[in-house]
Amino acid sequence: MEEKMLERLREEVKKRVKEKRYIHILGVEEKAAELAEKYGVDEEKCRIAAILHDVAKEMEIKEMEKICRENFSDELTEKDIDISEILHGFVGYIVARDEFKISDESILNGIKYHTVGKKGLDTLGRIIYIADAIEKNRDYPGVENIRAEVAKDLDKGIIFEIDRKTNYLSSIGGKIHKNTMEMRDWLAENSNGR
Repeated sequence: MEEKMLERLREEVKKRVKEKRYIHILGVEEKAAELAEKYGVDEEKCRIAAILHDVAKEMEIKEMEKICRENFSDELTEKDIDISEILHGFVGYIVARDEFKISDESILNGIKYHTVGKKGLDTLGRIIYIADAIEKNRDYPGVENIRAEVAKDLDKGIIFEIDRKTNYLSSIGGKIHKNTMEMRDWLAENSNGR
């Protein structure tokens, strides 16, 4: 794959999302490419996952729920399906696989788990997860601190981001997905030795 292929993916995604979302997607691609170089991951694969991570974001909720029930009943409970914010990653996996003919599991999982994470997620997947949270257009309390942590240590930066998200969600009565906490604990266990 080359720049032409990436450009074609960008153009296709641009047709499916609002301009603000597209600007975010380009920010995620830029951050993912930077982190890929820093942490020794295939940059092109990171770019593909970043470009496609929100491909399903603006799909109708009912359609996303249907796709998730048909394809991910082993992984998503009905309670999970009620959290509309997490569905687009799972649906994006299906769109990337079926419409864009992406067969690389690492890319597909990067798309699928970019909002909730997953214990055992490979480095590419973790890069897409954190790039989504800290790309240059993101502006929320603490984002600069998270960017600084990620620049020093990818996994410790992700733990830092999850802790911030957990505190924020508990302050507004929101819930954090079990995958996110499982990933956090797994990363903490594995980074203690470093």
